[in-house]
Amino acid sequence: MTAPSSWTKLLAIPFGVALLWQTGCVCGPGPNQGGYDDESKDPPKSLQGVKFVESEKGVPEVVGCADGQREGFADITKHKRIAGCLARWEGVKSLRDKPTGKACGDDGDVCPVPADACSPGWHICGMDSKNTDLKGHTSWRACEKETGPGKFVAGMSHGQTDELCPPPPTAATEFPCMESGIGSEPVCCGDDCQYGKCRDGVWRGKTKISLGKAEGCGAVTSERNGGVLCCFDGAGDPVDPNAPAGTPPVADTGGPAPAGESGGPVEGNPTVPSGPPAGAAPTGAVPDSTVVDSTVPSTLTAPDSTKGAAKPKKK
Repeated sequence: MTAPSSWTKLLAIPFGVALLWQTGCVCGPGPNQGGYDDESKDPPKSLQGVKFVESEKGVPEVVGCADGQREGFADITKHKRIAGCLARWEGVKSLRDKPTGKACGDDGDVCPVPADACSPGWHICGMDSKNTDLKGHTSWRACEKETGPGKFVAGMSHGQTDELCPPPPTAATEFPCMESGIGSEPVCCGDDCQYGKCRDGVWRGKTKISLGKAEGCGAVTSERNGGVLCCFDGAGDPVDPNAPAGTPPVADTGGPAPAGESGGPVEGNPTVPSGPPAGAAPTGAVPDSTVVDSTVPSTLTAPDSTKGAAKPKKK
């Protein structure tokens, strides 16, 4: 058999390169079709038209939302220490902007910063840069299946850096609040949250995000990321500051749940009780949650017209 000529060998080289290019290189993540590497063309999903499930009105310090009503984790008796709060603010804000103390929400005034949507004694989950904050207030199952319609974001990017994907975090890992790019999207709870390429930020393989690199944790709009996760500051359950001394917390009508599930002790916070103190008289069940159409006003895209926006229609 005649050996291949030098010319034949030279032709084989570009052919092999082209074949490798067509089959795809497995040495790195590579570009994603549809604008993956163009942050401005990768916005998160809008909240327009979402029919949120609201809780009953209550004392803000117990409800967790500054306007006294939740739009996520609406069952207050089951989810005492975490709340989903819908709010409006002007322009682009960071989820770690320090609160100003102004009470606001979707039913009230425009918020100066997202953190103002949380009531006194509560904070945006993850503002301390640790994933243990969210772990200590809820479970992955409740985050994914019991938050309700829409999406509610935490004050932490799901990636530790812009590396794709970084090693699984430890309890000591600190998460940034990046403005945009790979890994910048905030951790998210709710029906509209999605899995990104990296899923280990909070719960191994179970961490969802507000998908869309154009709005990272440090640069969010209320039109697309107007729902925030508020976590209770204390170690136990919140109580009404105006209630007489000795009044027990809101009764837990759902009964105890297995460790790590939504109603029982949560990972990272084993001291959280699954019900009222022994011997305490229950205060009664909280009324059922109601379904409302909390469509975010279209004026969110026009900062000078957000104040005085029409209140979402309730059904």
